[in-house]
Parts: sequence; C-alpha cells; structure tokens
Amino acid sequence: MPIYGWILIIVGILLLGSCVLGLVIALGITKPKRRSLLETSVNEENLNPGIMKFYKENKTCEYSIKSSFGYDLQVYFFQNKEKSNKFMVMAHGHTYTHHGCIKYARMMMNHGYNVVLFDERFHGDSGGKFTSLGHLEKTDLYTVVTDTFNRYGEDLYLGTCGESMGAVTVLLEAEIDNRIKFIISDCAFSSLDVLMDEILKNVYHIPKYPFKFFGNMFFRMITGTIFSGISPITALKQIDVPILFVHGKNDNFINYKHAEKMYESYTGPKKIFIAGNESFHAGSYSKDTENYERNVSEFLDEILSK
Repeated sequence: MPIYGWILIIVGILLLGSCVLGLVIALGITKPKRRSLLETSVNEENLNPGIMKFYKENKTCEYSIKSSFGYDLQVYFFQNKEKSNKFMVMAHGHTYTHHGCIKYARMMMNHGYNVVLFDERFHGDSGGKFTSLGHLEKTDLYTVVTDTFNRYGEDLYLGTCGESMGAVTVLLEAEIDNRIKFIISDCAFSSLDVLMDEILKNVYHIPKYPFKFFGNMFFRMITGTIFSGISPITALKQIDVPILFVHGKNDNFINYKHAEKMYESYTGPKKIFIAGNESFHAGSYSKDTENYERNVSEFLDEILSK
C-alpha cells in the first residue's frame, strides 16, 4: 500500500477515536450515572448527621408540576412555623437530588424563610431524558418559581439558592426573571467552556483539540447549545440583585477561582465567601459550617437593611 494510504488510515483512526471520546465526554455530562433518592439521603445524613430527621419533621408536602418541556417536576415544600412571605427556591447539583439542598433549607428556615426544593430534570423523581448543566434547567426553575408565586401568593419576597449545577441554574435563571430578590450561588462554574478546558487537562489529561471540538458537537446535538452558551459570568451582566458567591478553597473539580472571577466581574450588590477547613466541591457547608452560616447571616442582614 502506498504511504499516503497508510497516512489516510492513521488519520481516519485518530479522527474516529477523537469522535468516540467526544461522544463519551458529551454523554458523561448529559446522561451521567445518577444517584438515587436513597443514596443521596444516606450521603447527606453521613455528611450532616441529623439532617434527614429535620427533613422528615419539616417537609410539609410534595407535589408534581408540569415542565414547559412536557415532563413532571417533583417539588417539595417546607413551610416555616412562623408565618412569612419570605421564600427560597433551591436547586441541587449534577447527578444528585433535592436532598443536597436540605442543609441550606434548614439554614434558611432558621432565618424565617419558607423553602421550595425540587428534583431537576433527569434527576430524582422528575422526568426529562438528559441534563444540560443549567441550559434547560433554568427554564424549569422559572416554572417552579412561577408555580410558587401562583400557589403561595403574588407578594412573596423570593430568593434562589443553588449548589454546583444548581448554582449555575439560579444564575442563568435570574437573567430572565426579574422577580428574584437575591441569590446564593455555591460552587458554580463561571463558564462551561472554561471548565471543559480545565477538565480535559486535569481529569482526562488530554489536549482540548480535537477532543473538545467533538465533545462540543455532540453536546450541541443533545442539548441544543454549545459549551460557551452556558456562561453564568455572561448572565451576570443582566442581573442587578444581591448575590452571595460561595466556594470551597479545596474544590478540586471546579476551582474557587471561578467564584472569584464572577465576584470581580459582577457590578451589582455582592459578597463572597471562600470556605476553608479543606472544603471540597459542594462541601463548604459541611466542612466550614459556622463560617458559612455567619456569612449567610451577614449577607441577609445587608440586603434586608437596604
């Protein structure tokens, strides 16, 4: 066989391999192995002993609402013992369930808030055939917020809180929703495009070209958007409500620099808390509880005073 024939074969094999790995990357994001409700309840209890007892004693009810995409979203309501028009809607992280937000629900209920949790699409007891790291989730969150106003009253003072993918979701949703009064964003990435560069380098240990190209291609085929289309730091340009940015100093999945970049770029009212005590990804509350709650209290005092 002529040498150019061998060259074509080698190039074809490399392209096919790159294409396959790109598909693996896209599916790892959009159709990951999810944790069951039982798994997340056990994990949260191990991280925060007593949290599931709080959950069982304080969950008022649960119900399903219809997503604008046609599937059901499972919602869980925690009514404060003190009558209040203050509400928080919370969004959990990738591969997880609403159980990941119980610790934040307990914290906010201590501040007089009623809390609405829900399983995001493709997670827990909600429907949806794939997840999109905030792109479609923001529309579902908008639907949950709308249902909360319709169900509990139009005069609500409502904030949102999210962890990891949930934090990305609340930031993206606030760009299209002027009803949100404040946001708590815990360990969000500033841009999926930037995060993918970091993951390819630090997790997969491969160059971003050509693997990122194929991953991006398949991601778009599944979700309808590209990596750069999911960018909380861009969404911040259209938001002007108070935001508390939280991140763990020892987060080895999404570096805390993402939070610092968003904090620096945001022109609205803001506060940042970088948790210590070896706080890992989505572990700031569990690892640095006292400082976490103190920073949230200071943040709430500041926004309520204004």
